[in-house]
Amino acid sequence: MSNDFSTREQAEVHIVDDDEAVRMSLVLLANSRGWQTHAYASAAEFLDTPLDKTGPGCLVLDLQMPGMNGAVLRETLVARGHDIPTVVLTAWPGGGLARRALKAGAREIVAKPCDPTLWLQAVQRALDQSRPNGQ
Repeated sequence: MSNDFSTREQAEVHIVDDDEAVRMSLVLLANSRGWQTHAYASAAEFLDTPLDKTGPGCLVLDLQMPGMNGAVLRETLVARGHDIPTVVLTAWPGGGLARRALKAGAREIVAKPCDPTLWLQAVQRALDQSRPNGQ
């Protein structure tokens, strides 16, 4: 399928979800693949953290969050010049916020509750897209 970064550069997966149980489950799942994870309880918390642009990385983003929702976070990142490959999680994959996130450059929408295998595949594709020249 794609590159496995665990044997070369360690991939960074940034997980933004206000639901602690979901966030920690995704962290454990990502860690099982050898990816370095960073978890954030809100969009504001994520925006306060500088991104490392030296290696492969992606953003896993919940859409429905208090304060700034995931679509607005994605739009904010684009406005700031950060086009980090983004996988969106939502219980409403056909809803307006999902369409808005895709319009702002999110790569994939994964429906909640998500199948772990499908989630891992979506994240791997996003990590592959973050690699310079598709290497």
